Amino acid sequence: MAPGLLTIFQFGICLFFMSSIAVGDEAAHGGAGGAPAACRNDFPLLKVNRWVNGAEKEPLVGLSAGFGSILPEDIKQAQRLPAMFSKPLNCCSPSSFKLSGSIALALRGECDFTTKAKIAQEGGAAALVVINTQEGLTEMGCSNDTALNISIPVITISESGGEELNKSMADGMKVELLLYSPTRPIVDYSVVFLWLMSIGSIVTASLWSEITESKQRDGSSNELSPKVP
Repeated sequence: MAPGLLTIFQFGICLFFMSSIAVGDEAAHGGAGGAPAACRNDFPLLKVNRWVNGAEKEPLVGLSAGFGSILPEDIKQAQRLPAMFSKPLNCCSPSSFKLSGSIALALRGECDFTTKAKIAQEGGAAALVVINTQEGLTEMGCSNDTALNISIPVITISESGGEELNKSMADGMKVELLLYSPTRPIVDYSVVFLWLMSIGSIVTASLWSEITESKQRDGSSNELSPKVP
């Protein structure tokens, strides 16, 4: 292998491993160093499977909070439970709706995430889903409560995901959710594909450059060589 190609290949290998590490870290950030002991969860992405009147719908994407219990990685270990909006919707005070045996839904805002989680837990909810007030997912960290004791899973979903759930429930349909955190592959195959494409392009360009330079050198040599009459 030519020295130039070897350097390119070595650079590509380094880029590939750096990309793989970055992808793995993108969805999981460790808790802050000064956070309470009960607030050191990572923030993994997770799946929210849903059913409306028994019919399975497209899953939603959620993000786990920095506190609360950890969701199972295996879908077979997760529970399919009915969803129920808390009342008040912000879940900043005890709900007048029965939350026992359900996955509580609450709107973001007006009180700390941990306050919402405590109230949902005290109301008997099996988990809490906080609906963001905008698109995208927000990392739900802890307040300064060092005596935090949240034993239910707490996650957040995007505003549009919450609107879909609300529409179904407002129409009187039964909505069920199943929350779990599937394991991510060590190597993201989309990164592998992009890496192969980029390396292929670089190698092709390098080969073409060497071929062109070789032809130019041959042409120059022919011009300098004495012509035989």
